[in-house]
This record gives sequence, structure tokens and C-alpha cells, in this order.
Amino acid sequence: MGPGPARHPRSPQCRRFAGSAASALTKPAAGAAWTGHVIIEGLADLPLDDVRVDSTHVHFRFPPQLDSLAFDGDVEGDAISGQVLGQGRPTPTRLTPIEPLPAPASRVEAWQQDIDYAATRMPEYDRSFTPRTREQFRQALAHLRLTLARMDDAQILVALSRAVALSGNAHTRLRLDPTRQGAFSTELPIRIWWFSDGPYVIKAAEPYRRALRCRVVAIGGHDVLEARGRVETVFAGNPSWASYLAPIYLTSPDILHGLGLIASVKGASVTLEDARGRRFDLQVPAERIDPSARADESWQELSPLMAMGKRPWTHALAAGAERVPLYLRHPDKPYWFEFRPESGHIYFQFNRSDNADEGQTFQAFGDSLLAFVAQHAVRDVVVDLRLNSGGNLGVARAFMRDLAREDRINPRDRLFVITGPCTFSAGLYHAAQLKQDAQATFVGGPVGDRLDYWAEGGEIVLPNSRAVLCYANGFHGYSGMDHPECRPYYEELSIPSLEPDIPAPMSSADYFSARDPVLEAVEARLRN
Repeated sequence: MGPGPARHPRSPQCRRFAGSAASALTKPAAGAAWTGHVIIEGLADLPLDDVRVDSTHVHFRFPPQLDSLAFDGDVEGDAISGQVLGQGRPTPTRLTPIEPLPAPASRVEAWQQDIDYAATRMPEYDRSFTPRTREQFRQALAHLRLTLARMDDAQILVALSRAVALSGNAHTRLRLDPTRQGAFSTELPIRIWWFSDGPYVIKAAEPYRRALRCRVVAIGGHDVLEARGRVETVFAGNPSWASYLAPIYLTSPDILHGLGLIASVKGASVTLEDARGRRFDLQVPAERIDPSARADESWQELSPLMAMGKRPWTHALAAGAERVPLYLRHPDKPYWFEFRPESGHIYFQFNRSDNADEGQTFQAFGDSLLAFVAQHAVRDVVVDLRLNSGGNLGVARAFMRDLAREDRINPRDRLFVITGPCTFSAGLYHAAQLKQDAQATFVGGPVGDRLDYWAEGGEIVLPNSRAVLCYANGFHGYSGMDHPECRPYYEELSIPSLEPDIPAPMSSADYFSARDPVLEAVEARLRN
């Protein structure tokens, strides 16, 4: 549960059930068992497990590459309707046959097929659209279809992204994955982070190191706030989430050109302001993205300890581990903790709601953390979720429940939870768990979504461009308000808010001086 690939929040729960996958069940010879397979773009032809067909009922289990999720459904006409069963609640799922399209005769016809494909599939699979926004989506695509001949690929993709964003749901969006036309395959070789006092360059390719620590004033001659406002039309979400996503989109030449902010996808003029208030323009040409130099999550760019790529970039922070603030010391780990005996508290950072690729599973890790609390003189626990943009909420659900029940740390001002703009999806769910089940004190900034939202779902890959549309079909209700039109819920909690009890914004000066005002605020409370 969570939103993509490198330089975009991950989406481990985006299941490829529509558009990007084809599956087949094979009727057996007399006395033999049914078999099946699924073909997924970019992966091998994978066998389905435990395939059973009984009259109109169908059951199978997806391969380990898709988390071995089980599907149970019934044949209804030319579709199979049922549920995917995972570690969360069952997710309603509908599988439909996909007829091959005729080879397009031209670029415009290829886009027409893609637009028609999106217009048909998104309303069918995505549940986050209301009747009004669904009609707006259809109208936007109908208008786009009529104007394709006058638009280049970047402009078309931006218009398509805007149409998808009409859902108003942050999980429903067009992903910034490379397309068949080559869009989303280049970048401006600088990294921007939006601090409480604005956007600053935190990392750059060597030829552009002059930009480091400078405030971004304008892009393509457009004031950066105007540019951000336009960028925010191509994805949905609250202002906090926009602060996390906007810098990613502001370094995409295709997005900037498609929005009319720059004349060409070949590069941009970026106006910067240094620490002395001096402004200058930097011509930044677009460069082809090196996949080995891209972080899995854009927040990892904050840490100089995240080694990536054959051609190292220059970072705004010194790389010595002892000079890097605690929250940036292990950017490659989804979870870790350390005990600070001088204060008697455990600092636990949870960066991704999933099992690590190597080492302990989260369950083993969580058991060891709870055992440590039971066996040592632990006074307080700090749970840092500020960089957790999602994953599989089932991985840590039971741990968070058990942590909230730990009597030694549950009295007020003994359990602290850190949140921020990147706290999203499964990360937001865990924050909400601790808000509901424990007397936790929340510190940091606003989370990256509303308390009630649509997630889960999967991806639709358009047949010609291969542009990826994420759809959502599982409702999460955490506010306690009833949404009968959205039932059955995927997850349900009841909390009044996730606003921090102790606001602790991160300014550019804090970051560049290697300070962490959030953890400082926690430690100040612990000393009282």
C-alpha cells in the first residue's frame, strides 16, 4: 500500500491485475489437475499455484513474486469477480479478458487506443472516483482524444495525468515510469527538497555543484511557487504530500514541458539564490536517467551515506557517519533501532513497511525489539515514521498493536511517534494505530494524506505508450466517520487527528547544519 519506482514513492501494493498482466487457466485432461500462469510485463511467464475450478468458482494463488496472494472468485459472464486475500482484509477484484488491439497505423492512432483503454479500464477498476469526478475524467479524456494531433508526447502524458488526478485520491495517479516513447527517461541532474522555508538543492551532478545549498527561485523563468502550483495539478493529495512529490516533478523535463514551464524537454534554466542572497541562472540540460544512480525512495537522497551510481553526485552534507543526523544514518535499511543508555530511550526508525531484502524479517526484528524493551531499563520509545511512505501494512500490524500494549512505555510522554510529509499509506496506518491504541505523543509535521482514503488496487499499463496508471479499490477509514458508499472497508480505525502534539518543522538551515529539530524536540520533552 503506497504510491513507484526510483525517485518516486514506492508502490509495493500496486498489483498488476489489469492492463499489464495476462493470465490463463488451462483445462486439464480427464483426471488431471487444472493449471494456470500469469504473464507480467518485465517478468517471466510465472505459474499460478493451487489452481482449482469447480463449476463457476475459481481459486488460485499468485506466485511468490506477487506475494503468493490468493484469489477466490466466480465467473460472471465474461469476467471473474472475487477477492484477493492477503495479510490485510480481502480486496474486491475483477478479472476481465483483454482483447489484443490492432497495430496502430500512426502515432495519433496509438495514443487514441491508449486513451480509449484508460477511459474504459480506470472507471471499471478504480473506486476512488465519485460519480461527478468519474464523469469529469471521461470528459477530460474525450477532449484529449480530439486534440492529440496538436500535442507532443509530454503534453499528452501531462493531460492524462491531470485527468487521473481528478479522482482527488493520492494513490490514484499516473506513475513517472519510462514510457515506450522515451518520456520520463530523462531528468534535470539536481535534487530538490522542499523544507519549511522553501525548496533547496541538496544534491547535484558534479558540473552543477554550484547549485548546492541554494534556494530554487524560478524554473524556466517561472516563479517556483507558480511552478509548484502547476505541478500540483498532475497528482492528487494534501499540501504535505505535495511538498514531498513536487520536487520530483520539478526535475522532470517531460512534466515541465508538458505544463508549459519550459519550451523543450532538452533542459531548463533554473534561477537560484545562494546563502548571501545572490541570484544567478544555471542552465541545466536534461540527462538520461541512470537506473543504478536512482534511490528507491526520493527521501533517501537526503542522506550522503546512500551510495548510488557509477558516477557519484556531490551532496550538500558531509559524508562522515558521525556528522550525519541519526535519522539519515541508515537510508538503506527499512527498519532498525538503537538503545541510548544515557537517556534510557530506544530510537526505532521504520522506513518501509515491508520485509528487508536481506537479514531479519520484520516479525523477527519486531520480536527482538519487544524482547529488548522487556529485558533492559528502557524508559521511553521513539518510533520514527517520518520517512515511511508505505508498503504492506500487514507486515507490522501486529507489532504496532503489541507495542501499544506494552505497559512500561504506554504512560503519556513515554512513547513518541515522529511523522512528516512522507508518512503515507501503510506508514500513515501505523501512525494511526499508535494514535488509537496508545497514549503516544506525536512530534514533527503533518502526514501525507487524509485520514480517509482509497489505496490497494493495482496498475493499468497502456498498450502502446506503456504509461502506468495506478488505480485504488480498497478504502481506509481512520477518522471514525461513516462512509457507507465505500464499504466494505479494507481497514478501519477511529482517531480524531494525526496533527503533531509538538510541531517541529525542518528548515533548510537545520538540514544544512546537520541538526534534527524533531528529535531535539523529543529529547527536550524527555528531559522535563
